[in-house]
This record gives sequence, structure tokens and C-alpha cells, in this order.
Amino acid sequence: MKLVATVSSLEELNLAQNTDVVELRLDLFDFRDVKVDKEKILTCRRVSDGGKFEGEESKRLEWIREAFDALNPEYIDLENDLPDSAFDFNCQIIESYHNFKETPDYNELRSIVEGRRGDIVKIATMGRSKKDVEKIVRILVNYDDVVAFLMGKEFSFTRIFAAYLGSPFVYCYVGSPKAPGQLSLADAREIVSRLG
Repeated sequence: MKLVATVSSLEELNLAQNTDVVELRLDLFDFRDVKVDKEKILTCRRVSDGGKFEGEESKRLEWIREAFDALNPEYIDLENDLPDSAFDFNCQIIESYHNFKETPDYNELRSIVEGRRGDIVKIATMGRSKKDVEKIVRILVNYDDVVAFLMGKEFSFTRIFAAYLGSPFVYCYVGSPKAPGQLSLADAREIVSRLG
């Protein structure tokens, strides 16, 4: 399990020295001034997926390609509704699904995982009940190479326990949270060290 610090500015990048992996949010700042000696995830989120990129999809994919060529990342995060041609990168692909309204039923989540084209599947959905926790736990127990957690302040704990059920990453923030219920890097590191 690796701690991932999501960064949206050069200032936040400087705060992320104590992380295992840096997620560079290309929809929130310009990567061209970035120098990172850690493992990197490139992400450029559309508005519909909780990000700030509002341009044409072809421009967004060009921006990701340009960043890939410049930064040589270990990972790229791409949404699960993209065509197969978008997944043509020479690195690990995190195929992500976000739902800011609800957590779909287990069978829909299972279909997302089983239909994957990426190396890792990331599922981040809005938590509403204990039943949603159960769905995420079932996904984590039944599948490998899956990051799955619930968004929402009262469901922050799912970000940590997911790691103990096989999730390869725990997404954290430095500076300010980028998603509902996201833990700070310092808090996540302390919790993980206490749990062993």
C-alpha cells in the first residue's frame, strides 16, 4: 500500500515530500514547471468527474499525452467511459469510476471491475449507508488491483481500511482536500503507522 498525495499547485507539491506517490492534477495546474523525483500519477479530471477541465475531450487527452511525454509517469488515471484508444500509454493505467451522487449496486460495481482495461481499477463513490460500505468491502475482498472507497466525511475510514483489504493506494491531500472525506497526508500516515 502506498500513500498518494493529490497536488494541485507547486506549493502543494513542495508539501508532498513525505508521500510515496504524487498525483498531479493536470486540470488544476500547469505541469510544465513541475520536477518530481517520486512516482507519479497523472490525472486530468473533467467537471463531471469532480475536476475542473471544461474543454473538449480531444484537448484533454492531448494535454494528458503532452504531460506523459514530459514527465514520464509511472501511472495515468483515465476514466472508465473512455474509448479503448485512449488507453494507449506505456505505463500503468488506473481506470477510474467516480459517482458523486451514490454508490451503485454491487453488480454494477462488479461489472466495472470485470470490464476493466486498466491495470488498476479505482472506484470512488458517495457513501450514504452501511450497505454502501458492504458493497465496497465485497469488491475489495473479491478482486485484486482495485482501489475502492466511499466519499463523504463520515466515510473517510473506508480510505484506510481499503488498504488493509488489498487496495494498492490511499489517496490523501496536502494543502486542501480535493474530494469529500479525503484525509490529509499527515493524518493518513499517522493512522497507518499506528495500525501497523
